[in-house]
Amino acid sequence: MVVSGPNSQVNQQLVPLSFDSSQAGTSLAVISVTNALADQWLEAAGKDLKGLQDELDRGASVMGFEIPDLQIGSRIEVVKERRNGNNVLARLRAPGEARKAVVVGAHVDHLGRGRGAGSLARAGEHEMIHYGADDNASGVGGILEIAQYLADQKARGDLPMKHDLILSAWSGEELGLLGSSHFVRSLVEEENLSTLAERVVAYLNMDMIGRLRDSLVLQGVGSSSIWLRETERSNVPIGLPIVIQNDSYLPTDATSFYLNGAPLLSAFTGVHEDYHTPRDTADKVNFEGSAKIVGLMGSITRSLLTNEDSPDYIEMERPAESMPRANLRVYLGTIPDYSQSDVAGVKLSGVMKGAPAEEAGLEAGDIVIELAGKKIENIYDYTFAIDALKVGVEVKVVVERGGEPMTLMVTPGSRE
Repeated sequence: MVVSGPNSQVNQQLVPLSFDSSQAGTSLAVISVTNALADQWLEAAGKDLKGLQDELDRGASVMGFEIPDLQIGSRIEVVKERRNGNNVLARLRAPGEARKAVVVGAHVDHLGRGRGAGSLARAGEHEMIHYGADDNASGVGGILEIAQYLADQKARGDLPMKHDLILSAWSGEELGLLGSSHFVRSLVEEENLSTLAERVVAYLNMDMIGRLRDSLVLQGVGSSSIWLRETERSNVPIGLPIVIQNDSYLPTDATSFYLNGAPLLSAFTGVHEDYHTPRDTADKVNFEGSAKIVGLMGSITRSLLTNEDSPDYIEMERPAESMPRANLRVYLGTIPDYSQSDVAGVKLSGVMKGAPAEEAGLEAGDIVIELAGKKIENIYDYTFAIDALKVGVEVKVVVERGGEPMTLMVTPGSRE
């Protein structure tokens, strides 16, 4: 039970029920009560809410106490809503029966009116439309330009394609890479692939390419040995200032492909003060810069399509500076699959190479249901459990694998 207290000066005392766009599964009920109701309860114990809050505000340690003869009843019904998202896919076919495809993608979803957990709007702005001009109308616009460019070349007979081209606008990226994860998982399962490289030459991503300032950031360059050469060659007539980042574990759709064996290259112009707010509007887009970025990515795509050989895939260890955003010192090296919202526990889409989780025997597809004696129902339970671990102290982790529980021992490492 949560109460704001009179000293908090909140806009409204009750915490409103909101749509949780991440994981909604939990067995812990939470209710929000008004200051007046809390004072009514405390009166039987000779306490008042303001007096308790004054003590806490001074930094005093306030012990718990019993409230005599108080019984509280509440009926709580949380309805879990299911909604459908739609990926938008197009295919430009190579002559004959091409076995592989180059995939170029960008996410088409955004935050709507900011009702989910991702909005960074100022007070009073959360119900305003979050336009998403940079994130990610800019990337979707880039896909359409590349489609037009390559389709026109093929129609004129100037595109000797060796592979198909798949253009993809992903749904549910903001909710956890849902659309791209579904596509990859379906492709791997339906065709019984041991690695995505059997069908995908490479994946090129454009997420937020609308705010070119000092330089373009190309991410995932470490996923294949060809990217430096391809980038330099394609950039000669364009002349973009480019910053290279080798890390291939990215908070965008490219990671869905990389974790399943496909090399990636992702274009990005950086986060800004309008990110995930209603102020990310079209008038702030650098259209000339975006056009240059699309020209670069289109040229690289053309090179991949017309080359018989596929780029190599390099499996990387995840650099410490690119770990998940939670400020956790303890490190296991697991990668949760955020698309599996109906799973009781935390399903893993992968484990990092050389990480404690890999050494302990954890695998992609495992569902973590217990860690260090704590029951795990969702990603929040998992985060708190990891936060309580100690570096170098072995603990038990229980996973479901193939429908059966399995107990493993893992020794947490350090992020530092």
